[in-house]
Amino acid sequence: MRYTIIAFLLLSVGSIAQTDSISYFDNHTNDIRTITYSPDAKFIVSAGWDETIVIQRNDSASEVAQVLMDYRGAVNSIAFSRDGTYMIAGGQDGELKKYAFYSDYFEVAYLDTTLSINNSAITKVLYGPGMRSIYSADKRGKFVAYDLAKDKATPINTSNAVTAAAISMDQMSIFLASEGGSIISQYDIFGKVKKTFTGHTNDITDLIMTVDRSYLISSSKDKTIRIWNIATGEEEIKLEDHTWAITDIDMDPFGTYLVSGGLDGLVNLYDLKTRKLIRTQDFSGYKVNAVAISPDYTSIVAAAQKTGASNPAGFFKIKTYIPARKIILPPPYTVQKKKETKKPTKNSTTVTGSTPTKMPLQQTIPAAKTNSKVIQKTDQVEIRIENKQ
Repeated sequence: MRYTIIAFLLLSVGSIAQTDSISYFDNHTNDIRTITYSPDAKFIVSAGWDETIVIQRNDSASEVAQVLMDYRGAVNSIAFSRDGTYMIAGGQDGELKKYAFYSDYFEVAYLDTTLSINNSAITKVLYGPGMRSIYSADKRGKFVAYDLAKDKATPINTSNAVTAAAISMDQMSIFLASEGGSIISQYDIFGKVKKTFTGHTNDITDLIMTVDRSYLISSSKDKTIRIWNIATGEEEIKLEDHTWAITDIDMDPFGTYLVSGGLDGLVNLYDLKTRKLIRTQDFSGYKVNAVAISPDYTSIVAAAQKTGASNPAGFFKIKTYIPARKIILPPPYTVQKKKETKKPTKNSTTVTGSTPTKMPLQQTIPAAKTNSKVIQKTDQVEIRIENKQ
């Protein structure tokens, strides 16, 4: 059985022009939880409480290329492989889904694999820098490293729900923060705590490791961003430019700029070399749930919702006026499967799907979805699902 998602684009999709440098796209029916750019900057991918992932073209037309409806509950986190060929996502249903991502095809994403390695809602997913491993954290405090070559899951168990996570470039260190706590813990690959970072006074909302592996950047509900020296565990600088909880931070692939968003409606852009604030955008009356900066520096997206409202939901796209940097992606990485002779253990995973060599013929969809459905996202977009035998 094959489900085809067809988007009828009548006008500029979900776009409300604010100024020459800012536009708003309301492609969701409930709060957006996560937003990111594809590594080649051709697409903006957003997801949230409406159980969908929306893939929108990052060009002058800004058309919705595809809507994925493979989830039972909110989608909380999305991540890409560095080469841009795969995307992973996780959410309330506890399933980690891996998609093959084709930038030049009409339908961009195809479900490749579904992993059931978390026993509760997934709060964060990460794609390893080496592209052989993927990671997921959940509400029960479990952080799982999954080796794609060995089909093997290795968990680290913490006491509370994981709210933020980061991986070092050499993948030898894992940084985790938990709900109800203000301490960041650094783990080795065996799950042993190597170091802790203390200074925040409220829950930590996001963590980022710098490209040079020297610094860890954290954001918190305590309204601050802090930059830590990983070697010493000491805080080097505290940025206090928000007036309410900071919900998300993002860094470009070259480690030059940092963007933050908060419940105060502010979107701040920092130069990481000078560690100075270089631009602020105030969306008064909105709460900012997630932010991302484009890989070429030229734009920022901020998932923002009017305070007290949930439908429709969308994101602002903001020009940075920073000169574009050329994007160079690594060659596509192919996972070489390694045969295991051991019998399955309690860490064995449930996997569905297969790795496509060319354009896949069908996409795996959970059985819980209805057979036929039409969703009107905005006055300009109609998403239709057709059931074909």
